[in-house]
Amino acid sequence: MSNLVPPAVLQNIAVTVRPDEKHPGKFISHTVPADPILTEPNVILNYQIVESFGLDIVFTGAVVKPRYNRQVSKPTISVDGKMLTLSDINTEKMTLNITLEFDGPSGPFAHDPQVQNDPQKPPMC
Repeated sequence: MSNLVPPAVLQNIAVTVRPDEKHPGKFISHTVPADPILTEPNVILNYQIVESFGLDIVFTGAVVKPRYNRQVSKPTISVDGKMLTLSDINTEKMTLNITLEFDGPSGPFAHDPQVQNDPQKPPMC
């Protein structure tokens, strides 16, 4: 029996943040893909701010719920604050609610995307 761990899979998630024209000082965030469905084990979730309409917006953290999920690591943030990375072992089927925390010109704000863990069992030989 082999104890080999499959290589990690990278899931890049583009984050766009723009000012909310109807609510000055507030922001609207979008992620692409919006709610990824993860089927592979050992997934690296890499959220990257790809557009902020010229505003200095950075990640400050993330909160994952359920909090004690035994699936996702603590977040790490790049030096420039434009990338936030989590590791997901993806061994249990569940919905993870991830609150991305930002700081911008008007102070802190958040966005709540989801990730669907749907591990697939390998085919029987």
